[in-house]
Amino acid sequence: MSKKVTTIKDIAERLSISIATVSRALRGSSDIKRETKLAVMEMAKEMDYHPNLLASSLSSKKSKILGVVVPTINRQFWSNSISGIENVAYDKGYKVMIFQSAESFQKEVEIVETLANSRVDGILLALSKETNTYNHIQSIMNRGIPVLLFERVCSEINSSKVITDDFNGSKEVVQHLIDRGKRKIAYLSGPMSLGVCEDRLNGFKEAHKDNDLHFDQNLILEISDFTFEAAENALIKLWEMEDKPDALFCFADILAIGALKASKKLGIRVPEDLAIAGFGNDDICRFVTPSLTTMSQPSFEMGQLAANLILEEINSEDEEHQPHHRTIKPVLVIREST
Repeated sequence: MSKKVTTIKDIAERLSISIATVSRALRGSSDIKRETKLAVMEMAKEMDYHPNLLASSLSSKKSKILGVVVPTINRQFWSNSISGIENVAYDKGYKVMIFQSAESFQKEVEIVETLANSRVDGILLALSKETNTYNHIQSIMNRGIPVLLFERVCSEINSSKVITDDFNGSKEVVQHLIDRGKRKIAYLSGPMSLGVCEDRLNGFKEAHKDNDLHFDQNLILEISDFTFEAAENALIKLWEMEDKPDALFCFADILAIGALKASKKLGIRVPEDLAIAGFGNDDICRFVTPSLTTMSQPSFEMGQLAANLILEEINSEDEEHQPHHRTIKPVLVIREST
């Protein structure tokens, strides 16, 4: 049998005061006597009263809640970004609702609609790898709900965006490998449906062009799943080639660590036979053997910046708020693997 939910009407009846007085007392209104406030608060605690946030948001037109949608929360980049968002949001009186799309377009669509119907004040979204149409995002923006895209973005939506400088970050990693004397550099890419994957591949190509190096398409392997196993299989495939690579740049650290594991199975010396570099700078990069050279993304700071930008839009009095685009520069961290 379900317990009856206590309402402000129940508190008002117990104290023989008006519902409006109870409501104002719970909000801490200055026009309510201190004794009345204390009596209301004590009665609310005694009766186990909890405010109806949806009803409050309907009356105030603000829920003070942000929705966050990421592909997964078990990767350090995404969890750090969420921490940065929550850090700023909480400090400014907002709560955060977190969802993961599990790289599913359909799930992303359903989550975005759920958040919109829950009357969140804004949504911060990183696109799934399957997302290539954006009507679900444009639809909620047309309903007046601010959306900010971060890390995984698209050009089709005119919203605020926060991204990493993936092109130049990738280019710098490859230049580092070239400076180490490497000339046959392979690349493990994520799915090219993601703009971030395309940007990093273009940076890879540009570094080859700048150094007058031959670009071998056979050394580019696209991986659809961000897993250790997928990277292991990819390296095995590369090492079966007659003309083997002498360096490997991986789209993400999880792929680079999978490649390191495979290199041990295959008896490949790192970095003597094969230099390996990643992108992201997850904490584990310092502790694997050999420690991993990688491009460090300030993911916590990216989350903070994203939260500040969307809160600025939410609280802006301008009807035609202009979207902001911010690009964060990653930093190369050189370790033993190169």
